[in-house]
Amino acid sequence: MGKTLCKLVDDDYMETHFKAYSELVKSPKYICKKCGRASNDDNKLCKPKKIKA
Repeated sequence: MGKTLCKLVDDDYMETHFKAYSELVKSPKYICKKCGRASNDDNKLCKPKKIKA
């Protein structure tokens, strides 16, 4: 699964694979500067930026 969260949502992945999707956004370490989504994997975001603690 090499798609970004934006593409996964567009493809209804969140609806069909909610548990797997929720693991990607659990305890986020990065936020996308383009769409505002957050993830614990920077490879899942279009323009990731590390969230400072």
